[in-house]
Amino acid sequence: KAIVVTSTTQAVAEAAGLRMLFDARTTTLEAVFTANQHSFSQTILLNQQHANLAIGTTDLAVFAKAFALYDATLTTPIAQAALSHLKPISTVLGWASEVDFVTSASRHGHHVLCSDFTTNVPIFSNFAPPPSPSALHTMLSHAHTLMHVPSTPALHTMPHTMPAKTPKCQAAASDQRHVVTFMFTDGDSITWDLGNFASPSYDWWGSANRSTVPLAWTFQPVLHELHPTFLNWVRQNASVNDELLVGPSGAGYTYLDQYPSAAARERFAAWTAANIERSGLMNMINQIQVRTFNASVEAELLALPNPPEALFIDEEIKLSIHGNAWRLNDMAGKPTDTIVTSRRHCLSTTFGDVTPDSLVRALNAAPNQAASTDGYSVIGVEVWSYGVSDVRSVVDALDHTRVRVVGLQEYVACLKERALPLSGGV
Repeated sequence: KAIVVTSTTQAVAEAAGLRMLFDARTTTLEAVFTANQHSFSQTILLNQQHANLAIGTTDLAVFAKAFALYDATLTTPIAQAALSHLKPISTVLGWASEVDFVTSASRHGHHVLCSDFTTNVPIFSNFAPPPSPSALHTMLSHAHTLMHVPSTPALHTMPHTMPAKTPKCQAAASDQRHVVTFMFTDGDSITWDLGNFASPSYDWWGSANRSTVPLAWTFQPVLHELHPTFLNWVRQNASVNDELLVGPSGAGYTYLDQYPSAAARERFAAWTAANIERSGLMNMINQIQVRTFNASVEAELLALPNPPEALFIDEEIKLSIHGNAWRLNDMAGKPTDTIVTSRRHCLSTTFGDVTPDSLVRALNAAPNQAASTDGYSVIGVEVWSYGVSDVRSVVDALDHTRVRVVGLQEYVACLKERALPLSGGV
């Protein structure tokens, strides 16, 4: 047993009769890893700048017995050794130089959980939310059978979940207006999710304008384990205009086109599918590839028992799909029920192609062709640049005789039914 002391507290420890067992000032990170790697977690690694250690995820790393270092690109020998030490489908905590950092983790078959300013996660993860009404009803029915309980508490006192929606196109057959949906980025980051995401001081989930326009929010499904109470609260407080999809890029941020093998991608797909089911988020994924789009990576997802309903692809280096959409084909070449598409435009001050004003002009002039994929547009909204009020302003300025703004589920339903119909079913 030992405690950690610094040079400022060393005298206090010695005065209390404690003796020094090890002086970390005389060793190196490489030596510590080599001598003690058997003691470090094989499922979690922390990559965090020293300046952020006091406030950024250190408690979770200690809780998990994770090896900790900082390498902006995770390419140094010690970083590569630490990545190789991890078992397949492991998590890298912290944050660094985004593309290089995530690429290095991906090439080892791992994923990143953006968590550079996150505290108390070990505590949050031990507080489960109350059961949903359906789960409570099941438990109480079972209790009646076993114990003959005479009465049950009122179910209306239990928290509700996100409103159930039927994925069906609501447009009349004669409605040819351009169909638009808006999607927020960066929901994979638990720094954002557990930080200012819900604060009324910011123009996101806490915005007074939320619920006034349809919005899709990318979100982190692993929160069902890391902070189940918060995930439950978000789902309870979602309006009929709020929809939660998974990503980027699934149950963790990664570049699947950089994974070492098809087997590694299969593990990540199964991991993501399991977390989607547990979290209650929509079975739709915002997925990021770092290079030009590789269709074979997406086709592998059809092997899942319940493939995603839709995949929204971003390419980190250069967007090549530009709003195109199609159905994935199975091994026999038959179209499936899984849609692949991407954003047509993006509101971002760093990588966007439009401003709010130019976006309004582009959408008002967009094709009115319900039977063509050209008649549909996903608009990405980078959260660090724009918020709910900005989306509301764009929607208010649109010509609604030419443009119809819908939620993500209806968008996918209309795309499938009107632009990409199946003959004879799936």
